Amino acid sequence: MATLLVVQAHPHVSKSYSLQVQRHFLNHYQQIHPSDKIIIRDLFTKPVPPLNTTTLTIREKQRQHAPLAIDEEINFQEHQAWLNEFLAADKYVFTNPMYNLFLPAELKQYIDLIAVPHKTFKYTSAGPVGLLKDKSVVHIQASGDQYTGIPQAKLDLGSMYLKTIMSLFGIQENSYHQIFVEGLDWGNADGEKILSYCFDQAEKIAERI
Repeated sequence: MATLLVVQAHPHVSKSYSLQVQRHFLNHYQQIHPSDKIIIRDLFTKPVPPLNTTTLTIREKQRQHAPLAIDEEINFQEHQAWLNEFLAADKYVFTNPMYNLFLPAELKQYIDLIAVPHKTFKYTSAGPVGLLKDKSVVHIQASGDQYTGIPQAKLDLGSMYLKTIMSLFGIQENSYHQIFVEGLDWGNADGEKILSYCFDQAEKIAERI
C-alpha cells in the first residue's frame, strides 16, 4: 500500500478549477489504487508552522548539542511532524493557483519547512544530492493566462521553482507530472473545455503513477 500526500495550497472558494481537477484526479486514482492511503494536507485549514527566530535558535542549539527550552521543544516537534508526514509519503500532489507569476505564500512556507539538509537532500563536494528515491509528484496549477509551450512560459516562476525544488529532493524528470488549468481569464475562455482537457490529463497521470 502506497501513501499519496495531497498538499492543497488553495483558498476555500466555491468555484475553483484547480480543486475540481484535483478532485477528479483523486477519484480516478482511488479507482485504480483502492488500497492506497490518501492524506490531504490543507494549508489553508491548518497553517504551516513558520520558520522564525525560534526555529533558527533551535537549529543552532542542535548543532551545539545544547538542550532545548520547553517552548523550543514544542516548536521542534511540530516541525518534525510535518516533515515526517512528507518523508513518509510515496507520491505527492501539489495544488495551487498562480499568484502573480508565483506560488501562494503558504506553499512556499511549506517548501521551506520540508527543505531540510540530510532529510530531503544533502550537500556533497559535487553539489547537492536528493534523498527522495522512487517517488512521484503531480503539480496542478490554475492561472488566468496561458503559459505552457509559448514564450510566456518563462514567466511562470512558481511551477519552475517547484519543479526545481523537487529535482533537488531527488524526484526524477519522468516522475514529475504537471497539469496546468490555464487561460481561464481570457474573454472567450471556455471553462468547460479547459476542464475537460485537464480531466483527461488527470486520468492519464493517475493511471501512470
